[in-house]
Amino acid sequence: MMSTVLAPLVLALMPAAFAEPTEQAVAAAVAQARGLDLPTRLRVVTEPFLGAPYRLSPLGEGRGVDADPLLRFDAFDCTTFVETAMALALADDLDHARRVLDVVRYRDGKIDFLARRHFPEAEWIPELIRLGYLEDITRAVGGQQVKVEEKRLDARTWHRARHQGMPALPDERIPAGTFRLDVWPLADARAGAGKIPPGTILHLVRVDYPSVPVRVSHQGIVVEKGGQRFLRHAADRMYHAVVDEPLDHFFARMQQYRKWPVAGVHLTRVTTPSILPPSTLPPSMPPAAP
Repeated sequence: MMSTVLAPLVLALMPAAFAEPTEQAVAAAVAQARGLDLPTRLRVVTEPFLGAPYRLSPLGEGRGVDADPLLRFDAFDCTTFVETAMALALADDLDHARRVLDVVRYRDGKIDFLARRHFPEAEWIPELIRLGYLEDITRAVGGQQVKVEEKRLDARTWHRARHQGMPALPDERIPAGTFRLDVWPLADARAGAGKIPPGTILHLVRVDYPSVPVRVSHQGIVVEKGGQRFLRHAADRMYHAVVDEPLDHFFARMQQYRKWPVAGVHLTRVTTPSILPPSTLPPSMPPAAP
């Protein structure tokens, strides 16, 4: 339950009525951000989305298992917000952003439900680091306070955890192994929040429950406004919208969770890969029907 101390601030942070930005407005934000440093670009290109409603898994392949659109600006969950922000910040224009988004979301840019990076510890984070889109900065920021945390995953774990909201994946698609992340413990991260640089993707890491197939449960972007650090994120609990939440306020809320406690945070910096998808190709399209 939200404490009486946090409740007034939560209400104050609730966004005003949201009007979906047009493609022209988003394209204008991308153009405005061009030439700026990446942390500033991430902030500028996501300004039009503040107040957008939270919706679980709002992006899909346009057809097939998940017929949601490949790109949209009217609703986000935490990961699709971060993915969209990365694509817009790294792209030359809106069509280019569509190409970048395909590479961020899908292995080899292949638009297919089974090629989507479904698992944060096993796929999304390490693969985007290998591709040059992210850099792990957890230890650079948290220093000796950082610990190595693990998650063991296989098809058996997946079957134990299956529920209605999880993707329907065959056994052969489930990553098998022990996956490790550097994690800055929550209390230390809250005390040192001012050291987290703007442009950081903050990944929330929970304690390990063997019956749960992931430990990373949330993602957001650290932005700076007026000399203060905020987490800009698509937040389901409390807000149900894209909001700018003061970092200390976010960490204080996380310390209150008891049902699935928070272990700490993993931090990555968005980087420009050596090779981006070319901007001259036509916008991506859903795969042809079999």
